[in-house]
Amino acid sequence: MRAAALVFLILLDPFRITTATDNASADILNRVNALYYSATGQNELAVVLINDDYLTNNNLTWPLSYSQQSVLIRQILRYQPKGLFVDLLYTHDRSATGDSPQPLINVLERYGGRTPIYLPKVKNSAFSQDDLFAETRPVMVQWDGHEQYYPPQVDGVSTPAFELYAQYCQDTASCSAIPTSTAPPLAIQWGMDLSDAQDSLTDNNNCMRTNNALVMTSKILLSEVFWKLVPEWRQRCAYSITLPPDYLSATSSEEKAYLSSLLKDKFVMLGALIQGARDEVYSPVHGKIAGVYFHAMALDNLLTYGDAYFRPAPGIWNNIDLADVTDCVLFLIVLMWREKVSQHQTSRPEDKVSRRRIVFSALGLILILLAVVFVFSYWLNFQPINWVAHLILILSILTVKIRLFTPLKKAISHLKGYTKEKFV
Repeated sequence: MRAAALVFLILLDPFRITTATDNASADILNRVNALYYSATGQNELAVVLINDDYLTNNNLTWPLSYSQQSVLIRQILRYQPKGLFVDLLYTHDRSATGDSPQPLINVLERYGGRTPIYLPKVKNSAFSQDDLFAETRPVMVQWDGHEQYYPPQVDGVSTPAFELYAQYCQDTASCSAIPTSTAPPLAIQWGMDLSDAQDSLTDNNNCMRTNNALVMTSKILLSEVFWKLVPEWRQRCAYSITLPPDYLSATSSEEKAYLSSLLKDKFVMLGALIQGARDEVYSPVHGKIAGVYFHAMALDNLLTYGDAYFRPAPGIWNNIDLADVTDCVLFLIVLMWREKVSQHQTSRPEDKVSRRRIVFSALGLILILLAVVFVFSYWLNFQPINWVAHLILILSILTVKIRLFTPLKKAISHLKGYTKEKFV
């Protein structure tokens, strides 16, 4: 009966309790993996981020006029990147207010034939394909039903990271193309260490540095367990190389040469993070971060892992996947272990040998749990199982069964007896 109730709670997930611990399991592992994330794709792409500082320094307002956007895009394309993704939605024709899109259209037509330019496809736009998108390639940036995953395509249109990776594979012999129509969604693994080039572009004094990966791992785990006492662990700076837009107007030959080394033959993503119009996503490593980094990190994952990128466990029936079934099996094993321990304690008086056996059996279960996590996450490249819930359950049963608090109870009992005798 208990087993059936447990399976019911795991599979049907009432009140989304299982989902919450699933997300916690994935997020904690993602934070640890960020310390060891390979920098394979970091030097293959760059982000140009429009922010409030750029608007203030140049006396600009948001949204940028089409003329101002055309200047930024022309400055980027001047350095001959491998491809440019513009993470801005073009839905309104502001010609009636004196903001003609023609300067932007001119730039896209001029450079679109030599450098692939990717623009988000929107369902309700004032611009026709001939107006703005004739020399660009459409990508999909809006979707529902994929939770935290990054889909390869939506409604038959590829997403930016997969489309840029397809272009990368066209120019790279060792790269195998990923069929977006059948490929599973991507479970993004975030990186933490900044590129060496970033120190010459922005002030990174408030960024977290990885001096010792093992020490950082212990800090992450401590902050997860004692989150009410330990400051929250967060990297404050994005992993992808980020250029302030002001740098694009460089005039000296040295600055231009340096910008060329960062942008030429690289993938560039132009995005924005503006107060009052915040396009943000959640990163387990950074917290809230500009939405353009979601696409940048997805592309980085593809450049790093290829078609072996991390993904959700394969589905079995409806919303039930292999991870859910594995969770059920492990929970049933833990439940059987609990019953076995209870029977053992009933048939034999509690002693040190009995406690030792319980502890060793609990450690064995934890090792089995870690082995399953390793197989799921580092062999099959699936999102991890709900190891947080398993670990909490094992430790809770262990704590009760070996009666860790018996000495404390005895001390309290003696104290009560002493106090009673003193005041009688």
